[in-house]
Amino acid sequence: MEQPPSSTGLAAPTASALAYLAGPFSAALILLAEDQNDDVRFHAWQSLIGLGGLTLAVLASYALGIAAFFISATAVSVMFTVATVIWIVLLIVWAICVWKAAMGARWHLPLAGDFAERFAAGRGLRAGSGG
Repeated sequence: MEQPPSSTGLAAPTASALAYLAGPFSAALILLAEDQNDDVRFHAWQSLIGLGGLTLAVLASYALGIAAFFISATAVSVMFTVATVIWIVLLIVWAICVWKAAMGARWHLPLAGDFAERFAAGRGLRAGSGG
């Protein structure tokens, strides 16, 4: 089934790629502007949930590293290493998502992709395939 044009005024692949460009911030803007194209909404939701979740994980790791400063130098080192690894994963996932969206493909992130699919279809957190 052919998707309707994007209500953002951009080509659907361009709007989809822009949803990832600044992570959850650009995703929120695209979601506010887009109400017709499910592909664009999917990418915006996936950016908001997936990249936003990874960003929160990085921030939480840094916060725990700072809190661990009062406990152990080893704990600080471990938490900062964890944050760095998550940050690298975030950059790789971001690049893949931008590329796939610009090519017009739906690439599902684990966990986030399923939620994004439901939210894009307007089903939210309700279980099942009926909408």
